Amino acid sequence: MVRLNQENIEEFIRENKDKFNVYIPPVSHMDRILFKLNNRIKHIINIVPYLFRVAIATALIFTSSIIIWNNFIRKDRHEITLKHKILIVSSNIRAIIK
Repeated sequence: MVRLNQENIEEFIRENKDKFNVYIPPVSHMDRILFKLNNRIKHIINIVPYLFRVAIATALIFTSSIIIWNNFIRKDRHEITLKHKILIVSSNIRAIIK
């Protein structure tokens, strides 16, 4: 049994070079390869549904965190707001004018 190493393989290819160029692939060969490659790439790159899911989850988390912060965590939620202060001052001014 002959062990093949890189030199033996290169020598074999050089000696039999004319035997390697006999087969010509069919015309549709490249089309089949490109079709399979295109399908494989489409399968790998199609992440749009996952991006929609991430966007929806992000929007829900953001909205719920704002609602929770505004209703439960905010320190000044029991204090008077600027809108109420303006209403009180304007009603006091009206009472003084009358």
